[in-house]
Amino acid sequence: MSEIRIGVVGDLHTHWDDVDVAHFDRSDYDLVFFTGDLGGGTASSSLRIARVMSRLRKQALVMPGNNDTGDIAELAAELTHRRGIRKLAAIRSGLEPGGSDMEDLGVRLCGYTLHRHSRGSVDLTIVAARPHSMGGPELSFPEHMQISYGIDSLEASRARLFALLDEVETENVVFFSHNGPTGLGDEPHDIWGCDFRPGGGDWGDPDLAAAIDYARHVGKRVLAVVAGHMHLETKHGRERPWQVEKQGTLYINAARVPRIFVREAATHRHHVELKILSAGVQVREVFL
Repeated sequence: MSEIRIGVVGDLHTHWDDVDVAHFDRSDYDLVFFTGDLGGGTASSSLRIARVMSRLRKQALVMPGNNDTGDIAELAAELTHRRGIRKLAAIRSGLEPGGSDMEDLGVRLCGYTLHRHSRGSVDLTIVAARPHSMGGPELSFPEHMQISYGIDSLEASRARLFALLDEVETENVVFFSHNGPTGLGDEPHDIWGCDFRPGGGDWGDPDLAAAIDYARHVGKRVLAVVAGHMHLETKHGRERPWQVEKQGTLYINAARVPRIFVREAATHRHHVELKILSAGVQVREVFL
């Protein structure tokens, strides 16, 4: 059966170690996606986790979260450090650096980028949306976004996403993001509802919602939207739904925080398994 298998790892908040590296390297995932927030709120903690993540040999994409707004170039360098060492070793051994899938292995930052994946009859493009989102009706970290991405407003972000979609050659599209889109409810316990102020409110990204609508407008089939950010356990102790289907699109929030926890004297590690098939998508939570 033709399928593309993606392991989705929700917001880390320092919960990532060499046990995880070994597991995902042994897995049969074609790709691992990290929804962001690598560290505990400081640039140094994000870099420390990125250093461990760089040991991963599996192809992986990391969407920077709102906690990952330090030096983005330094963060990217940490994530690709091991891959650089492997390239150097290949050169020294006389192997052609581009003679294998070496360029595709390892961990890379994403954001305002396109990533095409094909397996048999399954051919899709991943659209990596706006990085560093805190959600809500305003652009998060405008100075950082201007310096790092040339984005100074939500309107500019929406235009960048529309331009990316104009470049997509496949019919099937999957969106990766840190935060989800608007339009999926404004109750505090909704999938991306606001749980930290009275009255709740829709806390999704309006530019992402506009991009999803635009993708459909230009004839794309939006199979899934994968994000995190709004923790599945709300500040009121309620559980958000981690998946919602609307207009034929599956929306997935993988931010089960903490993703490593102890229950009944056993340690559990959470991620989401996403399968893209010619007939559609399948998804399940995994607790290792």
